[in-house]
Amino acid sequence: MALLPYADESKVPEKTREILNRGRVKMNVARMIANSDAAFYPFSMLGNSLLTRSKLDARLRELAILRTAKVSKSVYEWTQHVPIAKAAGVTDEQVDAIENWEGARCFGEIDRLVLKFTDEVARNVKGGRATMEALQKHMGTTEIVELVMSIGFWGMVARLLETTEVDLEEFAGKVDVLKNSFTSR
Repeated sequence: MALLPYADESKVPEKTREILNRGRVKMNVARMIANSDAAFYPFSMLGNSLLTRSKLDARLRELAILRTAKVSKSVYEWTQHVPIAKAAGVTDEQVDAIENWEGARCFGEIDRLVLKFTDEVARNVKGGRATMEALQKHMGTTEIVELVMSIGFWGMVARLLETTEVDLEEFAGKVDVLKNSFTSR
């Protein structure tokens, strides 16, 4: 059971309630964040933008999110993003290898750079110069900024999830929640 109560939908602003009720599924992470009127809408819009509007390849983004979830030890984040990652083209073998990616043969050069950069940013805040320079050979500035933003955003989400012990939903890991997102386009 979560350490803090989920937002009471009858007491949240109408705009928050509308966003919470947009998808066919209600995500507990959204219900927890809805406790903050100041944060909920901007949080939803940033997450939605990173998921649906960024130039960063969705598969690479999901590799970074899954690695961030592993580094952060966030079972909720991991469970919710595995179906999204698979829909974006991450293979079962790659999902299984994320934890020990350095020794896995299933990742290509760009995958390995993204995973290494994710480790650096998630663990040290700052990505290494050599890794950044290597990424620049494969991605433009926009994609690298969106990669850093994705690592930071889902790192923040993991901290909230783990600190408040947000409960996994019954449907967790069984559906691509991006198709049933609590945010709008």
